[in-house]
Amino acid sequence: MNTRKERLFYLDFIRAIAAVSIVITHFNARYSAHIPEIKGRMIGLEKIGNIGSGEWGVSLFFIISGAALMYVYEKENDWKRFYQKRFMSIYPMFWMAYSAVLAVYVLKNRTMIGDGIPKWRFLFTILGFDGLLSVNGYATFYLLGEWFLGAIILLYIIFPVLKKAINTNLWGAVALVVAGYIIGLVICSKIALVPATILLVRLPEFAFGMIFVKLNWRADWKISILALILIIANMIFKPEIPASIQTTYIGISSFLVLVFVSALVKNKGIKKICEGISKYSYAVFLVHHIIIINVMNFVDLTKVTLLQSYLLFVVIGCMIAVVAGGLYKINRILVRKTCTIFKTVV
Repeated sequence: MNTRKERLFYLDFIRAIAAVSIVITHFNARYSAHIPEIKGRMIGLEKIGNIGSGEWGVSLFFIISGAALMYVYEKENDWKRFYQKRFMSIYPMFWMAYSAVLAVYVLKNRTMIGDGIPKWRFLFTILGFDGLLSVNGYATFYLLGEWFLGAIILLYIIFPVLKKAINTNLWGAVALVVAGYIIGLVICSKIALVPATILLVRLPEFAFGMIFVKLNWRADWKISILALILIIANMIFKPEIPASIQTTYIGISSFLVLVFVSALVKNKGIKKICEGISKYSYAVFLVHHIIIINVMNFVDLTKVTLLQSYLLFVVIGCMIAVVAGGLYKINRILVRKTCTIFKTVV
């Protein structure tokens, strides 16, 4: 049984940056996807190292997920407890948020979502895979969250096996991950799938995070400079390499740079902010997209200035924080009561 460990600031720091980058990406998407001629109102960076800022943020999430799990569960052998805790950390909050949004949708539109979709596919929503399947062209009752949820659930499922492989034979595990990565890319080139959403394609990032923690690596200034040079070079030269491959090495390089930066900026104030964002990041992930869409639908984006766009983002950010905070706290209370009743763990 694992004991509670000290929080690693660099994980909170990078998770906070990744969360904000994804929220900004979906905010900007309301401009770029629907009104391309006013992309000048977009905030932040559209691309980092020649990959989209959203893809960049998701890559960091995969890496820190592997690192965090390895940090907490490296010595853990009670996998029943592991899966139980992962289940309780994901599903109750997701079901609660989905039920609330579904109720609002039905009351507002006087109709159920998914017209014409076989009802049995609601099972994919219950399991958290509706977004992952939807983005790959399979009609589901997808309503909130992102495809990332289904991908991270799959990674949680295989984590114990991958951890054992890494602990038993590190280089053998690396070889299997690389082989799986290549197979995943080949499969996606033959079938109409989005490579960025496929488990095998995301394994290197997740495994890198695990190995980084296992070997107790430290991103010193020399490694960080080399990683930064790679990011800048990729941004300047824009190589004709599949986006999924670029995302892999740019994500890992960015992680190394940010680990080093985290040691430079660490102070009580930044630590508190990053811990707060990190704590509520899953709740933010669940609700941010639907809040952004519904709020920005009431705004005439063609008349918004760049300054007003930043102010709009701040307003939406505050709304997301309030809703996510409320969702987190309500979920926490209900989960604790449920666990008390059934005498299990949170």
